[in-house]
Parts: sequence; structure tokens; C-alpha cells
Amino acid sequence: MLAPLFEGITVSISSSTRWNRPAATFTWSGFKGLLPEERFHRLMTVISEGFKAERMAGFIWLELAPGESIDELLKMPRSDDVAAREGQIVADLSSCVFFATLAEELGASPQRQCQSDFRFATKVLSSLKFDAAGIRDAKLVFIRHHAFCDCAILESDLGSTARKNSASGNSAKRSGEQRRIAPRSQNA
Repeated sequence: MLAPLFEGITVSISSSTRWNRPAATFTWSGFKGLLPEERFHRLMTVISEGFKAERMAGFIWLELAPGESIDELLKMPRSDDVAAREGQIVADLSSCVFFATLAEELGASPQRQCQSDFRFATKVLSSLKFDAAGIRDAKLVFIRHHAFCDCAILESDLGSTARKNSASGNSAKRSGEQRRIAPRSQNA
């Protein structure tokens, strides 16, 4: 089921004393550089609801890149970590016309151009001078809105709100200054 789409993936099942539940650990090189929720979503798109309900109920799911520890995975940021700053992050994205630029980049048929990832969003954010932390936090906001790929960003409530603001002239021009969305607090 996974092998055709996740070449080289390994799956191990164990009894976890850490959670006192069974754990399924998925290790795949394609997870490197992805946020935890991106990893989980990739698996969820190919594993049927029936299989999950019948064979995986009660399991802890761990998606690791090769050489990555469970503790490293657990320390990675999640979409809930940016909840308190979401408004400012979206304002930053809107003020630099991110959504319009992403729409231009994807063209007239966003679904055809989309590669089921954030490659175009990352390219646009980089061109708009967002640093690595700013790009990560923008992706976390997209994920909070159930957008796990470029075309889904435009189809989400974020993209539609930005298009309305852009159409009414509320959007600022692109800025050449370095943009960094404030880092998440240690308490997040």
C-alpha cells in the first residue's frame, strides 16, 4: 500500500512503554524537511479509513526521517504553536501580496501545477524575503487551515480572504526588506 508512493519506507510496529500503547513508526527519506503534520497528512492520503479503523486503532503514529529520533520529532513545531500569532502572520503574508503572487506562480490551473506540497509557496516566500523561520510559520498557518499544498492554500479561507482584500485594493506592494515572522515562544 505504501511502497509505490513512499519508495524505501520502513514500518515498524512496537509496544511503546512511553505511551503504554502500540506504536507504528514510519521511516522514510521523503519526510526530511517536512513538518510533523505534513508527514502525517501524506500517510493519511494513502491509508484507507477501513485499514486505520481495523488494524491501526489505538496506535501512536510516528513519522521519522532516517536518523531522526522520536524526541527530535516531538520537539518540532506544530500548527497549534502559531495559533496566538496567526493574525500577525496572515497580515504579513497579505501585506506582501503573498497570495496573489502564489496565484500568479500557479497560473490559471493551480491544481495542475500543484505537486501536493509547498514547493511554490516556499519559492514565493523566499522571493519575498521570508527567512526559514518565517517560511516555517507560514506553513504552520496554512496547515491550521487544512491546506497541505500550494493549491489548497489558494482554495482555503486564507486564500479567498486575501483575494477579496486584493480585489478591493487593501493589499500593500511587495517589499524587498527581510521578513521574519516572530519566533514561537518557548512556552508554545
